[in-house]
Amino acid sequence: MQTLLLRGNQYLCQTVHYCALFSSIVQLKEEPHLVYMAGICPCASALVNLCKAGLSFPAAFDKGLAMEAASLGMHYDPLNTQDSPPTSNKVLVTVIRNDIEVSKRVLNVTGTADLIEQTLSQQRDSVFHRLLKYNPEFNDYIDDDDEPLKHLDRYQIILMEAKQNEKESLRQTDSVHSFDAPGLVALIKNKAPSVLAEYEKTGTLSLTSRKLLVRTGVSSLVERRGFYPSSADKLMLAKSMIAVFPSLMIKIQEENKGFEHLYDPVSHCGFIEMKLRNLRRSLHDDQRRYRKRRRSSEGSAGAVTLQVIAEGEDESTQDWITATKRMRPSPENLASIKMGMEKTFNNRRLWITTQSPTIEEIFHQYPRFVDLPYLFDAEFAKIFPGKENQFLRKWEGHIVPKLLKVARLENENDPDVLSAGEESDESRCLRALKSLTSFLPPTATGRNKGWSKCSVKSALSYILEVKQTGTSIPSLYQEQTAGAAEVQQPKLVCLGDPCSAAQYIIVAKHDKVAIPLQDEGLTCALDKLFKMLWVCNVAYPVQLNSVYSFIEHVYDLPISGPKRSKVLELIAKLRALG
Repeated sequence: MQTLLLRGNQYLCQTVHYCALFSSIVQLKEEPHLVYMAGICPCASALVNLCKAGLSFPAAFDKGLAMEAASLGMHYDPLNTQDSPPTSNKVLVTVIRNDIEVSKRVLNVTGTADLIEQTLSQQRDSVFHRLLKYNPEFNDYIDDDDEPLKHLDRYQIILMEAKQNEKESLRQTDSVHSFDAPGLVALIKNKAPSVLAEYEKTGTLSLTSRKLLVRTGVSSLVERRGFYPSSADKLMLAKSMIAVFPSLMIKIQEENKGFEHLYDPVSHCGFIEMKLRNLRRSLHDDQRRYRKRRRSSEGSAGAVTLQVIAEGEDESTQDWITATKRMRPSPENLASIKMGMEKTFNNRRLWITTQSPTIEEIFHQYPRFVDLPYLFDAEFAKIFPGKENQFLRKWEGHIVPKLLKVARLENENDPDVLSAGEESDESRCLRALKSLTSFLPPTATGRNKGWSKCSVKSALSYILEVKQTGTSIPSLYQEQTAGAAEVQQPKLVCLGDPCSAAQYIIVAKHDKVAIPLQDEGLTCALDKLFKMLWVCNVAYPVQLNSVYSFIEHVYDLPISGPKRSKVLELIAKLRALG
């Protein structure tokens, strides 16, 4: 019998024993890439047997086999791709660009073409120049001569910087493969299907699923663009996440576009940027790009500056200041006190915003704030017209139930977040406040004067401290409850059980000021505390900047300072609950 040995494009006749070829079919199927001789038999039945065997032959023989099969009305699949996918091999790749080693990593590839494609996707504005493969016999890298790629092979890829016209072409091609919404959906279905399942079920994403979404998206972004993707790439990923998960969008009074908590191209902040920075921590020094960080001249926790409404003062204004200071807070004087506070408003705002007096100095000049705390409501209403009742209207009726629902969704097995039968409004309000400090924990970001290490459990003590009934007011200036933080800014002190009827007092220990509030509960006490901070132009406690930013949202105020990603994310979750 005869077979034909294909060499180049020539058929050379050679006599071999045909049975010997088929006796080794089993061995050939186990190692198909080791087949160096393929039989092109003039006998139709012999070719049928070869095709049925599903053998995979070197590229040099594929053309001859395909031609012979076509002449017999048959189809020959050279790589047998219909039955078995390409094998993925792990290789070590060193990338050299402009004679400088830029990366060394392990990749899973199906061949040299896939290897080059993956490398170019991570090295922007570069063009392929040369591929070298490690040869153990010579202990050196040599040009790859179409040798088959094997598991644990080592390669060097030489790249050159693209010329200007080539860069434009690369960018146009790259835009076709941008991270759009359909691509993100395909990625999530493959890498994190639980995220899509949860969103279809609940219409929102839990904290765990949101972290998984960001981790999956950023990992894919790093694989394609490296550890320093462009701002456009990060922005595309953020917009794609919003397109796939609309409940993640959060817009606040048309001040933003809804994706800034994922990535803000102006401040270069957000969950995507945070994840990238965490990944870069493990990079070697030669892989880092050091950039001088610009420091903001204004701290995020700086005192809030209010608009100056009027300038100067006249004798009548000073007369009203003296009169309200001397009047006793009796029922018959209430109308005159309110009139005096209104007449002196412009002068008071000018003094507070330009001179930055202490709380003690403010209340010495205007002591009626201490005697009549509801004056904070009138003052706040003049600073923010129409906003004075927003917190009281929204907190217990809308915000508290949603905060508790989010807490249940994210801590289904935690008994502390589950209500036990009948529960009072005060108890629900306290649990919601605890959940809020847990959702928006203290962070090390933006540490400045006033910062002290704070755990999630102790964060609540920066806004509320509980003491026993009967505690004297003077003792509040010195005593500190075990586990409570030393706070310079005003905070609430609860005398008694906060889950039931209790007395609330606003205490500023540093200024030795205590303002007893009426028995109106925790919600009203929080409302008065927030308004006092604004009226006196006092900075929030640094540890609770995020919590107070959320409360600003409840009042429908513009969020002061940077828009923190966790605050925007929590707002989005609450809105998704309807």
